[in-house]
Amino acid sequence: MNKSKIFHIITHFDLGGAERVAINIGKSTSKDFEYHIFEVARGKSTFTKQMLTELQENNIQYHRSYISNKKIAIILFPFWFICCCFFNQPKIIHTHTEIPDLSIFLFSKVTKRLFPKIKYVRTIHNTQLWNDWGTVGRNIEPFFINNSANIAISESTKQSYQSKYKSEDIPIIYNGLEESKQQVFPNIKENKINILFAGRLEYQKGIDELINIVTTLKNDNRFHFHIIGNGSLQQKLYDSVNELQNVTLMDKIYNLAAYLSSFDYLFMPSNFEGLALMSIEASLNKVPAIINDCLGLGETLPKDWPLKATNNSLNDYYNIFNNKLMKYNREELVLDAYNYVQCRFSIKKMQKTYEKLYIDKLK
Repeated sequence: MNKSKIFHIITHFDLGGAERVAINIGKSTSKDFEYHIFEVARGKSTFTKQMLTELQENNIQYHRSYISNKKIAIILFPFWFICCCFFNQPKIIHTHTEIPDLSIFLFSKVTKRLFPKIKYVRTIHNTQLWNDWGTVGRNIEPFFINNSANIAISESTKQSYQSKYKSEDIPIIYNGLEESKQQVFPNIKENKINILFAGRLEYQKGIDELINIVTTLKNDNRFHFHIIGNGSLQQKLYDSVNELQNVTLMDKIYNLAAYLSSFDYLFMPSNFEGLALMSIEASLNKVPAIINDCLGLGETLPKDWPLKATNNSLNDYYNIFNNKLMKYNREELVLDAYNYVQCRFSIKKMQKTYEKLYIDKLK
């Protein structure tokens, strides 16, 4: 029996949450579907080669862009992609984030009558869409709404989208992750409580709160903070904490999930999230998370999770670090969080739910 071909469109082969979701769907062993992943712009970071190796190891077919400039790549993408569709005859095109969304919208305009049977699926990964391209977004969203393409990854993304675009109810399919084979992280500080922060150094991730907590605890010999990531607030962060003895600063690390069990706790003071994959990965790999109880992050842990701050309250964080970490049994927290995410965020559950959606689309 011929497999139905599903084309996933991502921005580039590089480190990112949307890219991770597309790969994890493509790892499905279903006999009904054949997965292809396309990048709009050519990835060329230090992580690109590692990602391509992962695709090869999982027998996922991938297609590389020839253009690295994103704006030029978006404009030319439809013409390259037409050839790919003629040769491969996809049943469904599944897009992830704004650059792929715009590229596929342009493709649909160029090929109105060439591929009338292709169905569309679009995963909404973020609570805030089209921040830099507001007018473009307002013209594109009716296309996805009219094609009943939208899927939210969390209650957070669903509420934000429906509020802004007044669409009808859209389903939620939680992103699914898998436990990683663990390795020892080389910079762990012995006889310390090792706290990990990992993410983009942007307002979204609560960098001001991170700086405040790290500097407040600079003389507390119990804790050491490992801060991994880069972004527009990198200089502000470095200027604030680089001289402190309780901090190690590092750039992005590919497959960080493979090192999570080396840490004692994850710290995520995010102001907002689409769905916090790092929190889910931590729970899967037996690391309790200290979080801000915002939509997209709070829903990754049990409702009664004790290591939550409300509205990014610094007093709540002080109470967690000074009292709750000693009060609560870490192993019990690990078990509660692990059981919670296994029920809701397993990779197999995500794969099966998307594949049921594909089947329904093709009826």
